[in-house]
Amino acid sequence: MEVIGIVTSISTSDGVFNLVVSDKDKAITHLKIMPNEAENIKIGKAYSFKYEAVYGPERVSYRVTSFTNVEDLPFELQDETLRLFFKGSPLSIDDAEKEISKYIDKIDNPIIKDITKYLIDLYHDQYFIYPAAAKMHHAYIGGLAHHSIGMLHMSEGFIDNYPFLDKDYVYAGIMLHDIGKAIELSGAVHTEYTVKGQLLGHLVLGAIEISNAAAHLGYQNKEEAMLLEHMLISHHGVPQFGSPKKPLTAEALVLWYIDTIDSKFRVLGEELERTKNGEFTEAIGVIDKSKIYKPQ
Repeated sequence: MEVIGIVTSISTSDGVFNLVVSDKDKAITHLKIMPNEAENIKIGKAYSFKYEAVYGPERVSYRVTSFTNVEDLPFELQDETLRLFFKGSPLSIDDAEKEISKYIDKIDNPIIKDITKYLIDLYHDQYFIYPAAAKMHHAYIGGLAHHSIGMLHMSEGFIDNYPFLDKDYVYAGIMLHDIGKAIELSGAVHTEYTVKGQLLGHLVLGAIEISNAAAHLGYQNKEEAMLLEHMLISHHGVPQFGSPKKPLTAEALVLWYIDTIDSKFRVLGEELERTKNGEFTEAIGVIDKSKIYKPQ
C-alpha cells in the first residue's frame, strides 16, 4: 500500500513514532515507523510512504516499510506532486522553461549568452522549482523562475524607452540575478537559508557562480563576465539592503529598479486579492508596512 501526503503531526508511543499523514484530498492515514527510520521526517513536508498492515489482537495498524521525500523525486514528478499540496507559480514548468529559453535566444553577445545558458542549465531544477524567497515575495513553488520572467516582461518597456540600455546585459542580469538562491535556499517548500546562504548571501554567491562559469567557458578575463558579476552584487541597490556595491552601470541600475518593482508588486497583488473592495490591506512589509486601499 502507498500514500503520498504531508506529515501533519508526529508523536511517540510504545517505542515507535506515530505519523499523521494528510493526502491531497485531506484524507488521513495513521502510520507507525521506528525511531531510527524517522530521523529525517519533518512536519509539513510531503512524502511518499509505502506501508503494510500489521494485525494485532484488537486492531490493525499500519507500519511504514519505506518512504521518499517528494523533493527527492525526479524533477517532473517532484513539481507535479508538490503542487498537489503547496501553492505554485501560475506558470507551468514547461511554460517557464520556454519563456526563459526565448529570452536566452534574444541575447546576441556570445559570451553573455554562453554564461547565462550554462548557469541556467547547471541549476535547472532549482531554478524552475525553488521559490524566490522563504517568505518575502514569490514564496511558492516555481517562484524563482516566475519572478525572473515577470522582470523580463517588464524590461521590454525600459529597453524600448531607453535605447542606451544594452538588452543583452539586461536580459542576462535578470535571468541570473537570483541564481545564487539555488545555493542560498534549502529546497522547494518550507525552505530555509543554508549556512553558506546566511554567511555569503545570494548576491555574492551568484557573482561567484558567474566567475566560475566564465572560467569554465574560457571567459574569465572578459569584460562581459565582470559586468555581469557587478550586476549581481549590486542588484539590491544599496548597502543597507545587502549590496556590496551600488549599481555603477545603466544595466545594473535598471536591474535594481525592475527587481524592486516586481518583488513589491507581486506581494501587493496577493494582498489585494485577500482584501475586500472599499477596504485597506494589512500592513505590507515590503512596502514600508503601508496599508493600501482597494477601491470599491
